[in-house]
Amino acid sequence: MPRKRIKTPIFWYFLVIVCVSILIIPTTLMAGTSSQGKYWDVPPEPENPSPNYDSILYSEIGPKLREIEVNSNRVKVDVIGQSAGGRNLFLVTLSAPEAMGRLGQYQAIRNTMLKDPEKAQEMIDKFGDFKVPVFINGSIHGNEYPGVDAAIRLIETLAYGDSEEVQSILENVILLVNVVQNPDGRVMGTRSNAKGVDLNRDFITQTQPETRATVSVITEWNPMVFLDLHDDWQPMLIEPCSPPHNPNYEYDLYIQWALYQAYAMEAELVANTDETEAVIPFRDWDFAEVGWSWDDWPPIYTPMYAMYHGSYGHTLETPYEDERGVDADYWAVWGALKFVAENRQGMVRDQIEIFKRGFLYLPQMPIPEWILEETEYDQYNDLIVKEFPAAHVIPADGPMQLSSHQPARLVDFLLFNDVQVEKASQAFTLDGNAYPEGTYIVWMDQPKRSLANAILEDGLDVSDIEGIAFYSPPTAWSHPLLWGVTRDVMQEKQGIKTSGINKADPPKGSVENGKGDFISYLPTSLAAFKATNDLLNRGMTLYRAKSNGMFILPANPSIANELANSWALDVFTLSSLPEDAVMMRKQRIAVYGDEGVAICLDELGFEYDQVSTAQLNAGAIAGYDLFINRNKSWSELNAAGQASLNAYFAGGGDYIGLLGTWTYFAGATFVMDAGIIDVEFSINWDADAILNIKYDPTDTIAAGFRNDGYGYVLNAVWFTDFPEDAKVSASISDGDFLVAGFWPGWQTSPARGKPTVLHTENGENGIQDTALIGLDSTFRGHPKNTFRLVGNAIYSGLD
Repeated sequence: MPRKRIKTPIFWYFLVIVCVSILIIPTTLMAGTSSQGKYWDVPPEPENPSPNYDSILYSEIGPKLREIEVNSNRVKVDVIGQSAGGRNLFLVTLSAPEAMGRLGQYQAIRNTMLKDPEKAQEMIDKFGDFKVPVFINGSIHGNEYPGVDAAIRLIETLAYGDSEEVQSILENVILLVNVVQNPDGRVMGTRSNAKGVDLNRDFITQTQPETRATVSVITEWNPMVFLDLHDDWQPMLIEPCSPPHNPNYEYDLYIQWALYQAYAMEAELVANTDETEAVIPFRDWDFAEVGWSWDDWPPIYTPMYAMYHGSYGHTLETPYEDERGVDADYWAVWGALKFVAENRQGMVRDQIEIFKRGFLYLPQMPIPEWILEETEYDQYNDLIVKEFPAAHVIPADGPMQLSSHQPARLVDFLLFNDVQVEKASQAFTLDGNAYPEGTYIVWMDQPKRSLANAILEDGLDVSDIEGIAFYSPPTAWSHPLLWGVTRDVMQEKQGIKTSGINKADPPKGSVENGKGDFISYLPTSLAAFKATNDLLNRGMTLYRAKSNGMFILPANPSIANELANSWALDVFTLSSLPEDAVMMRKQRIAVYGDEGVAICLDELGFEYDQVSTAQLNAGAIAGYDLFINRNKSWSELNAAGQASLNAYFAGGGDYIGLLGTWTYFAGATFVMDAGIIDVEFSINWDADAILNIKYDPTDTIAAGFRNDGYGYVLNAVWFTDFPEDAKVSASISDGDFLVAGFWPGWQTSPARGKPTVLHTENGENGIQDTALIGLDSTFRGHPKNTFRLVGNAIYSGLD
């Protein structure tokens, strides 16, 4: 049953509308001038336009938008942030002139959907004059150029046009256009942004400013429709997706509008271009022919993430990379806008129904039979209907958590994503565990329960589902498990008094009262590593105990207070230096890795250099203390490169080999082929899962971990033979090791109980230290708890 809520008189809703409009409108009007100056003053720089047509340059977009804004009273342009490379992100808001002065009112009405969905539905029935937001996302992949050009053409048509179709759209829609989602990629001619991140895989982790800016607009507006423009697929691909669908969606409400909106987009495309059909995966996808699913399982994609905010989300893939692609995007979107104008009231009622189900803790419903007749779908329907727990429970601190940093980070992430979090006003007991006052509780009777549960649940074991192969990993992403947060699940409602919060309690540190010649802190949070690197950069004397990874400094009250207050670390006193303590030093680190490795090292506070194959072949490794390798094979180096690496290893250079995606564990084979270490391993290419992992907290690389933990794998690796002096840091559990994800046949896999992280010290050929990490510890920057394995491995070579 839902918690009791006080019914608010309708007078107060209109008071809220007025107040919010006063607060919102000045804020958005100020956004047109960014911290970099007037948005239309774009400094020239070398750009890589489309090789297939005369695409608009990024430097031309700001002036073009300014021209439209000046000449049309239907358009407002805001800068919603900057890209990783420092370029402006433009949001165009477009509607009928009389609506432009009431945007705050429309946002307030939209917010009523979340506060009282039943009342919002009544207001829609009573007041016919309302507009619905539709979000267009232009070219999240920078080198897929047509989306941006199509978005600008749409803006121009609606800014200046006076046809009946234009007027109908303006009367019913508030158009939100993220004109160029990836300005870095458009300038550089790359799929990813300036940090090498594929933004269309970032929405469940949100490591990049472009992603976070888009999330802010989505949570502000809760757009009813979300269209993400890509290329290329022939014939044009228009979602909704093929199965399997994530069961956290209210899919029955989504699909009955999304499918027919896709039909409308297809019809407009065919009527206005030379295309004769589109591929609609829900209707048309032939798994047997293609060999994999076009699924909406993980919320990494922009439209799939928006679906958790009630949007009818669609990816559009144009059939061409030239002007024909621009035309295809334009007309498909035009078909969607016409469909919205004609069906606005029914669509928004069902969008509100999504929030109402959460708000009132109503059950999910299966896909209607008349929809199932459109596709071969019956075998997947059971996945759609889900029972939500009463709540997720997250201790803020204390012995249940490794530190207060991890739960604070998770709670702030939930709040940023418009998930309601409350705090217990009293102590309580759940499943025999005592929880103090101040424990975070995420009740599932809330409008965005689907997103809350998608973030917080363990996930599902989908290994035995026949006839699928997911389009893109991950199939499991649980934030508590992979971010190192202890959380419990309350299956049945308890009468606990709680109150809402708008931010997590800041992590808190402490200084132990006591006397000693040294102070220390443990590697139980990313902040501990960042603080350590900061101190090393400042020339401080530090030691590290190999047995538990403890960081140690000569006693200094000022530093102790800094560690506790600025870094929120628990500081302990030591009477003497442990026997296994080793003096630390700042290391020179070379990296051959991907964006996940870079995100990991940035969050840990390490300085490093990315090195290329050409640099390795030119002998650049000679200037470094440590080489971290995720994707480079030994055979890819020429004779000179191999000779320089051999000399590096012979001189005591350290090495960390990471599991790379679909590379046959190049991080390990590199040193195997170089003759540095003799190991054997097995690999399962299908595995994409969260596993139960046994860590050894007394080992230098697993220091700061609990014995029972978790790890993510994409292509699971386990070691079957290794040197006698190698030390095992972590192993796959010897019990039921798969928590969630996809690993067909895992129940009989020989991986059970086998090592997946190991290292040698002072090993063969003079190498000082080699660590091989068979978990995907840095995958796209998501499994943040296993970043600490990399940090420990970096420090472990200091002896």
